[in-house]
This record gives sequence, C-alpha cells and structure tokens, in this order.
Amino acid sequence: MMMGKIEAQDMIWLLVRVKRHQVGGIKKVTVGGEFETYRDRQRRVRKRRIQGTGDRVFLPEHLLRKAGFEVFLPVRWDKKRKNRFSPEKELVAQPLLVDWMFVGWPADQNRWEDLMRLDVVMGVMGTGGRPIIMKASTVIGLMRRWGGGMLSPKCHQMARNSHDFEAGDAVRIDRGAWADFEAKVVEVKGANVSVVLDLFGRETPAEFSWMDLTPVAPR
Repeated sequence: MMMGKIEAQDMIWLLVRVKRHQVGGIKKVTVGGEFETYRDRQRRVRKRRIQGTGDRVFLPEHLLRKAGFEVFLPVRWDKKRKNRFSPEKELVAQPLLVDWMFVGWPADQNRWEDLMRLDVVMGVMGTGGRPIIMKASTVIGLMRRWGGGMLSPKCHQMARNSHDFEAGDAVRIDRGAWADFEAKVVEVKGANVSVVLDLFGRETPAEFSWMDLTPVAPR
C-alpha cells in the first residue's frame, strides 16, 4: 500500500446502530459557527449562534467522526415543502437506514472498545454474538449509489479508487433517468465517464459522473 493512500480493503467496516433517544435521532443539527453575546429579559448574559453560520450535520455521524472513526451514512434526496405555509419544495437529504450507519477504521488498528464506549452507539449488526465485518465491495457499492454527494473526503477517495474505469468496461447507471440501465465505457475524462447505451437497438452516447456508475462483472 502506498503511504498516505487509503484503500477500502484496508478498512474494517461495521454496520452500527445509534441510540436515537440520546442524540435526537438521525436528523440534521447545526454545529460550530460564530456566536454573539446578548442579554435576556432578566439582563443575564447569554450566547447565541449568528444566523447563517455553522454547519448542518447529522449528529450521530458528526459525533462518530469526532471520535476518529470513518463514517458512511447512506442518504437519499427527497423533495419536501420548505414550511407549512409555502407550497415551494426543496431537496432534503434523508438517511436511507433508520438509526444505522457504516463505521470503519484502519484494519491494522483495534478500535472495537473505543467504539463501544461511545454513548451514541447502541450496538452493531452481528450473528451468533459476533459482529459482522462488512465486505469492502458492499460498502463501496453503497457509497457509490447512496453517497448523495455527502461522502467525507476519505470515503470519496475510497469510492473513486475502488475501480478505475477503462474503455470497454460494462457499467450500470445508478441514478437519474437511466437508472438500472447498463452501458459500455467509451472514454474517461477526469471525474466524468463517457458511455454508450443500447436503446432499442441503437447506441446512444451519454456522459455521467463516476459516482453514478457501478462496474458490472463479466457474464
């Protein structure tokens, strides 16, 4: 392995269940940002976050990352009304798995006890009293399909390094109007991949982000 390069197979991945009642569920909260002081009605000095500052994060994911773990939370994007008074809708990221997320650490480390000591953790998926270590290919496949543009830099790099597309490769399209169609790679241009789809007996060219494609094993 090259120094500084993290590959999926060099990670231990577990499917972890978080304690909803302790962290408010898997929902977005604001962390960080800039604060200002003010006085309340009783003239006591208080602090409040300046509107528009801080980052919106899924709290369990944020807490696990602060503890030094790599975290992947599969998400889907749904259209929801901005508020009850407006018919206008906006795209909102929603966790795909209720109360569950993938948590990983380098394979040459033992972080099991560190993980189980965290208040946010309820348990892990397992069988016969033993945790199930997820296959790297399974986690990477989910990252590519359900990353939702919200992968951490490390997860993004893992997904990108998991397969170097080449001309002639067979791929499946995971998102958009052509979801579940298969195609053939024609050219790779940075983060974009040119493909041809067989539509009604005719080859139709198209271009996708590598994040929208999954390799298809030869039949």
